[in-house]
Amino acid sequence: MIRFIHTGDLHLDTPFKGLSNVNQELAGRLKDATFKSFQKIIDICIEESVDFLLITGDIFDSEIQSLAAQLRFVKELEKLSSRGIPAYMICGNHDPLNSWLEELKLPENVFRFGASQVECFTYEKDGKPLADICGISYGTKTENRSLANAYERKKNPAPFSIALLHGTIGSAGAHENYVPFRLEDVKSKGFDYWALGHIHKHHVVHPAYPAIVYPGNPQGRDFGEAGPRGCYRVILTENQAPEITFAPTQFIRFEEVIVDLTGLDSIGELPDRILRVVDEIAGYQQDSSRILRITLKGRSPLHGLLHRPGEAEDLLNVLNEGQLQQEYFTLFDRIILHTLPDVDLKELKEANDFTAEILKSFDRLDSDSEKYNELFSALEQEFGSQPAKRELDDLSDEEKKEILESARWMLVDQLIKDKS
Repeated sequence: MIRFIHTGDLHLDTPFKGLSNVNQELAGRLKDATFKSFQKIIDICIEESVDFLLITGDIFDSEIQSLAAQLRFVKELEKLSSRGIPAYMICGNHDPLNSWLEELKLPENVFRFGASQVECFTYEKDGKPLADICGISYGTKTENRSLANAYERKKNPAPFSIALLHGTIGSAGAHENYVPFRLEDVKSKGFDYWALGHIHKHHVVHPAYPAIVYPGNPQGRDFGEAGPRGCYRVILTENQAPEITFAPTQFIRFEEVIVDLTGLDSIGELPDRILRVVDEIAGYQQDSSRILRITLKGRSPLHGLLHRPGEAEDLLNVLNEGQLQQEYFTLFDRIILHTLPDVDLKELKEANDFTAEILKSFDRLDSDSEKYNELFSALEQEFGSQPAKRELDDLSDEEKKEILESARWMLVDQLIKDKS
């Protein structure tokens, strides 16, 4: 049996983007977050006395690495070295082998794979071979070799065979399609565990025989990488399926939260309502900070107040007050208002006025598919060849209905304001 930690895509020293307001204190914490998450990984390795650590590429965010980032990385690996825990690492597209400084000396028990061919190191325990660990690094950022095809299990293998590879199975979706390969390309190679890197979402692609796993990145960097981030604990036992469990390591967690204000009529209760929902939904973790983006929805008497200029910003300031003085903070980045006025549409439609006629027109669109289609055809013609026309062409029926519903409530809200 062997026990190890699988991580990758550390992106140390990465810049954080997409936040609304970043002061100097927050900027410092954000910059430190990727290092803190790596420290958590090292702590797990030591606390659980694992056999070794696997790092599957993109250790740094850029080919040009700061001296501080390199020294902090080596310092953490030295903690493992002092306890006799080896680390095996490959280089990816963000940190290709040719970008590493020759002067940066890695600890003796850190094995970095070369880029010319697939190499294999044998991990021994109590003087006996226990695992063959094979991998290849990117030589340059623009790697275009079919790396997966170069892997071969050793002819006289140790009890376990493990492969490290940085690349993409099939289409990468939001990620660039680096060194793509098919699932079939790796399943047939005879390895017990494929430790993959490059995709930032943790995912067990194939659970066993062989296990094929992306650990994702251990620290999210924006709201596109929201939710839990971490590494995988892995136990391999002969003739048994692997035990693969996720371990959260993020120092700061990004999360988008929807808070329903339906029926809430007290502005004084609003902050407590938000905080209560946040703690229920947004993955509270004792040793992790949170940066949240809140969407307020629902029909509420507070709708008009919240939509007054500056009110949402004032609410944001109240929620964030004193947070950065905490060791682990909950910071609200933005409040998005999708609330609706608390009015009775049936009552409004019974009135003999312009508002009633508008609402009845929407009802006719709901029940008459021909008029409904004519409306969107007219909109497409109005936009001509503009990008908006292409957006309209791509809308599903469900999305069109959502647009009409939003328009209905926007008009109601404005007409009510005009009356008052």
